[in-house]
Amino acid sequence: MQFVRGAAFKWRLAIGLISPLLVFALLARLLDGTTANLTVFFTSTLSFAIPVGVGALAGIIAERSGFLNIAVEGKLLFGAMVGSIASSITGVAIAGPIAGALIGAVVSLFLGWLGIRYKVDQIIAGTVINIGAVGITSFAYLRILQPNSQFNRPIGIDTIQIPLLSEIPVLGPILFSLSPYFYGSVGLVLFFTYMIYRTRWGLRLRAAGEQPSAAGTVGIDVVKLRYRAMLIAGLLAGFAGSYISLSGTGGFGMNTSAGKGFIALAAVIFGAWNPIFAFGASLVFGMASAATTLLSGLGVGLPPQILLSIPYIVTLIVVAGLIGRVRAPASAGRPYDQG
Repeated sequence: MQFVRGAAFKWRLAIGLISPLLVFALLARLLDGTTANLTVFFTSTLSFAIPVGVGALAGIIAERSGFLNIAVEGKLLFGAMVGSIASSITGVAIAGPIAGALIGAVVSLFLGWLGIRYKVDQIIAGTVINIGAVGITSFAYLRILQPNSQFNRPIGIDTIQIPLLSEIPVLGPILFSLSPYFYGSVGLVLFFTYMIYRTRWGLRLRAAGEQPSAAGTVGIDVVKLRYRAMLIAGLLAGFAGSYISLSGTGGFGMNTSAGKGFIALAAVIFGAWNPIFAFGASLVFGMASAATTLLSGLGVGLPPQILLSIPYIVTLIVVAGLIGRVRAPASAGRPYDQG
């Protein structure tokens, strides 16, 4: 179709429609007649998509402002650890997401301070934060949380049943019996899609990421705008990280984010820096993760190493296939001198 229609062919839409079918077909082939609960499979798909989708949203807002945000993985880790500790100490479930979002904001502002004020290479600064997050959280887990397990017993945020809708056959258990995190994530995606494309703030945000010098000449404070974008991105990434420990694993563990921050960056590229498209990409990655869990639980005759690598293989294929097909914000990663 692309060969016939050329540039008019909507390749991103085609990939989005075909990828889930390919994953589903591969899953059916690997099951080879084994009975599987597909309601759990689809529910797991939506659950796995939460940290990736919200992490991708954090990357989009930062990079739309012109700041290359590759430290999403580190913010997820900090958000997961601090969210678990806060929930365990206070005994209040909502304390976890709030604390996770706040620590994500602090880390994000530190990254912005390095890249905006001191013009440190944004890729290097983000990499340092990612590496530092692994070291700091691992040390805290081994020396503090393991000997004092009372600090790592968070109050879990359970799924909710939406009245009437949850009783719909098939669709009810899949779409209307999920974690509050999922409904909050969908709301955030819709809200920031409107903000980016339909408000003056969004216009200024995109201008700062494309032509910051031109934006500055019309009175936009690009530096202040980028700091605010980094603050929002940090809140979102820390919130996404808290989900991992509060609704995912039931506590914090070493490297519990397992590369979800990097997969979120792949979703940003796949979605062409559009929140809705990026969340759709996170569903593809969520389906790959759900397939891995389902196949592992059913004892499919594949080595566990191959099963565990499926989400990352899908990520590599998607990113490699999009090289040269998408365009990032023109000034993402470039330092800006306000003058």
